[in-house]
Amino acid sequence: MDFILTGLFASFMAWVVNKLILSKEGLKGVVFFGPFTEELFKTGMALFFNTSIILTHIVFGFVEALIDYRNTNNSTVAIVSLASHTILGIITYGSYILIGNIFIAFLIAVIIHILWNRLVINIVVQKS
Repeated sequence: MDFILTGLFASFMAWVVNKLILSKEGLKGVVFFGPFTEELFKTGMALFFNTSIILTHIVFGFVEALIDYRNTNNSTVAIVSLASHTILGIITYGSYILIGNIFIAFLIAVIIHILWNRLVINIVVQKS
């Protein structure tokens, strides 16, 4: 059950830092710096509190899904948020198990998260 509180705390911390990044750097900052802070909070706090990396990512994704649904009233957007953070958790933990180095696993997740954000932003911009 520690993963629930860890995921909630990571969500809150990422929300605070992402708002700061958005105010200083704009959307580009969130696309490129947001993944670093989000992955750091999700994985770092899971390790610090000795709980599941994957389940912490899922709770984080659930919180982001709720926020996205509230902001867009679009269930697809919410489901994609939950799914993407779940996949990032699996990638982080899987990379850690395969490679044996949490820092490399973290960097892999950050890079994939940045690429994912760029893809999503490009899709949104094309639809506008």
